[in-house]
Amino acid sequence: MSVRTAFATALKVLRKKRGLTQEALSGNITQSHVSQIENGKTSPSLEAIIELARTMELSPVALMALVCAAQDELTASDVLELAKKDLQSISLLKVAIPLEVEAKPHPGVAAAAKTREKVQALKEKGFSQADIARELVMAESTVRRHWHRQD
Repeated sequence: MSVRTAFATALKVLRKKRGLTQEALSGNITQSHVSQIENGKTSPSLEAIIELARTMELSPVALMALVCAAQDELTASDVLELAKKDLQSISLLKVAIPLEVEAKPHPGVAAAAKTREKVQALKEKGFSQADIARELVMAESTVRRHWHRQD
């Protein structure tokens, strides 16, 4: 069974189980869009899936467990158990995922920052640009560039 068909089936079952009409499901989603989803004519976006689940007072995971169960001819319990094992196997079952991944500077940017720190430290000790170039074994033009930057 295709994912689109599985989603259509699961959505219809859930909507009827909750005693809701397509119109009642349509908060930020139009009734015609709900109808198209239930008839397998379109697939919902991630935002629509979350909106539909919340309108039915379910977690999006519960909705998707039913969709996956329908697609793979399993029970929702089987799907959730498999998901739990998958997350355990990669050590992410009991880990909160941060909203933003810590940005690491490009290696070239990090290297330039270290060079600038060295140049500025030697400048503060009274070294000339030529002395710093010899000390750090780099071109004087590179020293000049870092000499005048104060990031």
